[in-house]
Amino acid sequence: MNETEIQAATSADVPTISTLAHAIWWPTYRDLLPHGQISLMLELMYSESALLDQLKNGQQFVFAVRNGTAVGFVGFQAKPAESIMRIEKLYVLPAEQGKGTGKQLINHVETLASAVGIHCLELNVYRHNPAKTFYERQGFKVVSEVDIPYHGYTLNDYIMQKCQTMTSL
Repeated sequence: MNETEIQAATSADVPTISTLAHAIWWPTYRDLLPHGQISLMLELMYSESALLDQLKNGQQFVFAVRNGTAVGFVGFQAKPAESIMRIEKLYVLPAEQGKGTGKQLINHVETLASAVGIHCLELNVYRHNPAKTFYERQGFKVVSEVDIPYHGYTLNDYIMQKCQTMTSL
């Protein structure tokens, strides 16, 4: 069977998240970002210690698992004061892209957000990342552009949101 399952990650899964990030980031960004920036961001965001800190600070992670192997993940965190669920990370192995895995991860986060009364997902995407088109197909819209100073680099991102309107019965 080739079905993808969604599984919650715990601190014990941090090595798997780190390994996936390294396997995904290089092919995704090698032609878009300086290699020094990729290495720095992997260390600052995806080292095991950085991931443990993120978990301690409230970020949750879930995996997409196919045939017993993690093939992608999403990291997210509720921002209740803003009524937003922030998708901080969403990555799928290159061989897994185009199979609906990313969409399944987004839908899972959307379901979790809705269950706690949050009806708006938000994420940042690098302005030159082809993934922007994928997010648009999932219903996200660009709400602003930001240039974020980051350890000697500048992250040129779009902020994208997907918000559900509340309907009364």
